[in-house]
Amino acid sequence: MSDLLIRNIKPQLKRRLSERARKHGQSLSDEAQEVMERGLSVAPAPEKLGTFLFSLTEDRHRGNDLIFERNDVASPPPDFD
Repeated sequence: MSDLLIRNIKPQLKRRLSERARKHGQSLSDEAQEVMERGLSVAPAPEKLGTFLFSLTEDRHRGNDLIFERNDVASPPPDFD
């Protein structure tokens, strides 16, 4: 088994980890390993809804929503006289 040295840990973080280890009745190293293992086993965050919906459409069917085409002739501004 290998070692891991973590430098410059905030005192509050170390205190919380120590309290947690004491609460669970294990050493600081064992608690740190458990916390890291649990953190790494969490599934990645799901894709955002907009990204997911965008991925459902083929490239050839995607358009540019910022372009508005008008087929009518521009009318003159109103005359308020």
